[in-house]
Amino acid sequence: GAPGALEIPGRREAIFHAVSGLAKGDVLVIAGKGHEQGQIVGDTVHEFDDVKVAAQAIKEAGA
Repeated sequence: GAPGALEIPGRREAIFHAVSGLAKGDVLVIAGKGHEQGQIVGDTVHEFDDVKVAAQAIKEAGA
């Protein structure tokens, strides 16, 4: 692990956490999934879209 790093197991929760910590002028990079619109857990693909989740997190944060 990286010193000072925080591991959040759920991708949705991690995105919401990251967005909630942003200040004006900050930049957030959500990497690793890109164009994918599903998240594989075991043998199941769950619908998941980083763009939609980030937009919801920003809206709820009032940013």
